[in-house]
Amino acid sequence: MKKILIPLLFIVAILKTEAQSSVFVVVDSLLIKGNYQKALKLLENEKDKNTRVLEKTADIYQTIGNYNKAITTYSEALEIEEKNQLKIKLANVFSTLGYKNKAINLYEDVFKKDSSNLLVAYSLGKLYLKEMKPKRASELFRYLKTQDTLNPNYPYQLGKALALQRKKMQMGQSYLDAFNIDTLHLNSIYEVAKFFKTINVRDSSRLFIEKGLQIDSTNINFLQLKANDQYFSKEFEETIETLNKLEALNYKSVNTYEMFGMSYFNLKQIDSAEVYFKKALKLDRMNPKILYRMATLAYQKKDFKMAELYIFQAIMYSKPELDKEYMLLGIIAKEQKDYKKAVRFFDEAVKNNYNNEDALFELAFASDMYYEDKKIALKHYEKFIERFKSKNPELTKYANGRIKEIRKKYFIEGVIVE
Repeated sequence: MKKILIPLLFIVAILKTEAQSSVFVVVDSLLIKGNYQKALKLLENEKDKNTRVLEKTADIYQTIGNYNKAITTYSEALEIEEKNQLKIKLANVFSTLGYKNKAINLYEDVFKKDSSNLLVAYSLGKLYLKEMKPKRASELFRYLKTQDTLNPNYPYQLGKALALQRKKMQMGQSYLDAFNIDTLHLNSIYEVAKFFKTINVRDSSRLFIEKGLQIDSTNINFLQLKANDQYFSKEFEETIETLNKLEALNYKSVNTYEMFGMSYFNLKQIDSAEVYFKKALKLDRMNPKILYRMATLAYQKKDFKMAELYIFQAIMYSKPELDKEYMLLGIIAKEQKDYKKAVRFFDEAVKNNYNNEDALFELAFASDMYYEDKKIALKHYEKFIERFKSKNPELTKYANGRIKEIRKKYFIEGVIVE
């Protein structure tokens, strides 16, 4: 009897495995067509909720942006089987959501068991940087450099870690090391250009600015650096020429408009200066510095009433910035998953400092988590992209992803979004 039973159980196990494999084939075909919900339904109807089924389910949730479901499902899979692959995926979701400490704990656990996983080490190093742990980050990026001497990202990230430790000369050398590995590495070229600017080696700074623009002539970061360098070298006509290129790229910022205005002002072209100061005020009507510039122009035109009005406004809006304090309150609320409070505090941070890119992103993210009406978050994400898309590639990537997902959702539901 036992001899018959063992082969039967073996056959049942094989049939069960084959049946589940066929389910995965169907799921994969549905995913190719974008039928995520049908794929999820098939997996959820599976009676045998093994690691493979749960991991596949969590992968889909992660892809469609349902991160909380992804976290729950990856966690369930880990309870069944402790796999490094699952820990890495769960850490990636935590990192995306901003739960940095949870992500760090998982990455550290994986790296201790497998130090050959350079991708985990790299992700962990970048998180150390975000959590202001530059010494730990430095150790990891130095280790990565020894493991792969041809990857420019490792000395580049090491440069960022050294910058946080105020080791300016070592930082500059690290960025140069990255450039020497890959002379087309734009991030390194940009940092080297800034480094030479800070140590007042103007010729070298300009050399790297031009190098960056040769690679990408419409790169906003390099055009800003070039305009700034020209302006402080009192090359006002050249500054305007570079700023015109930025404006042609639809780049708008208070700083560039102020530089535009001051360049025209120094060239005694008062009317043109006024045009750009007014453009700056459209972006930030309570900016005391621009209001003072407008007062100066009004005074020169002998329009004393307008000069007085602008000066009184400048005085009224010259209040201390409290964006850092509100940012910290928002982050604390976010960590406690109190998104209602987080929205309020991040909104106050933005109001206190219109140029705080992190505050605007966090306001968008908190709104996304709190409000059922995703149009609120969409508005903030799009404002972030409009104003800061060149500042932080990682946040820009996330914001663009959510914009596409939200617009797609409303499009499927037949809702018109302005």
